[in-house]
Amino acid sequence: MKRFVTSLFLIIFLAGICSVPVCAETNLRNYKSINIAKGSFLKAISQRTISTSTVKVGDIEYFINPADVFIGTSNVIPKNSVYLGEVQEVLEAVEGVNAAMKIKIYKVITPDRNEFALDANVYWKGSTTIGGDLAAVSYYTRIPHYPGDWKKGALQFVPTSIREMGHPTVIRAGEEVTFIINNDLSLYKPQK
Repeated sequence: MKRFVTSLFLIIFLAGICSVPVCAETNLRNYKSINIAKGSFLKAISQRTISTSTVKVGDIEYFINPADVFIGTSNVIPKNSVYLGEVQEVLEAVEGVNAAMKIKIYKVITPDRNEFALDANVYWKGSTTIGGDLAAVSYYTRIPHYPGDWKKGALQFVPTSIREMGHPTVIRAGEEVTFIINNDLSLYKPQK
């Protein structure tokens, strides 16, 4: 019984020494935290063609960081880091409106295999929705226009509200995209 109590005490003592917070603090002692603020923009290159006609919700997409990202003198996201994103929503094209999709970026993997959680969205023409813009006008009506002193006037083509069937939205392979960060991103870098 005495051996059992001694062994149990020894196990609890050793478990207390190597508890997660103590070990994590020991591992991060020589590192400094660098934050990329919410609302910051990052650039990336699409690794394959992403089209609303072929992707499904839940598909994983890959993007490459084309250049080093610096904060001060610290290279926080090295060139050739990989961003992983998930397709969150796909809306089909309808008459008058092109197809749309949303891609959420959830992870960045640096070339030295460090992984950081990331909360960002692909930003396209002022929105986190890629596509969804109006389709081209399919019918114009002729309306007479009498500028200034013209007696005969001229016919002016005016667009109507009748639009074409929408088209798929596509991000081509090698196309540059922009991400907008939704929450602060904390990265750890070795202190010099």
